[in-house]
Amino acid sequence: MGAQNRSVFTSGVRAAGDRARRGMAVCAAVAVVSCAAGCGGSSTSSRTEAEKWADDVCSSVSTWRDTVSQARSTLSHPATLSVSRFEDTVRGVVQATRTLVTDVGNLGPPDTTAGNQAADEVANLSDRLDKEMAVLKETVGAHPGSLSEVLADLSTVTGSLATMSADIKTTLDDLGSLDGADELRDAFDSSASCQKLTPGSSPT
Repeated sequence: MGAQNRSVFTSGVRAAGDRARRGMAVCAAVAVVSCAAGCGGSSTSSRTEAEKWADDVCSSVSTWRDTVSQARSTLSHPATLSVSRFEDTVRGVVQATRTLVTDVGNLGPPDTTAGNQAADEVANLSDRLDKEMAVLKETVGAHPGSLSEVLADLSTVTGSLATMSADIKTTLDDLGSLDGADELRDAFDSSASCQKLTPGSSPT
């Protein structure tokens, strides 16, 4: 083989090697991107239906709890209360409770072994919350005309808040102890929204 031919042959080999290395680099880059995309999307898509259901329940309860916590803080300072502030506070709790009942009612049963039992627990909770909500609406519907009447109604309102908080905590506890509810219990344990409610769901 002549010198010129050898030079051409060597250049061709080098070019082929360069193309191969570039091809391998491209393939590696594609693999990394594909893996990152797959891993990035799995955090949401990999959640089970039970986990989504538990998270929705606890998110709704958490929103309700924030409103009730603020209401308790307002009502715990009678000296700063006025008739209008009292009424606005109670109406805020009524609206938050109505939203909670609607939200959890729209979820339907979770797709688990104990799904129907869980739906029954939530329905029973909604009934109990409706009763306390009726008490609150009746109290604010009386339109207290003086601060003394507001103070007389305080114990009724705070009693309803305590009852609803206890009912919610009991329901959350019961949901994790249903027969065949291992999947649901694990879902509540792993939910970030549910973890925020521990050690209890009662407003502080």
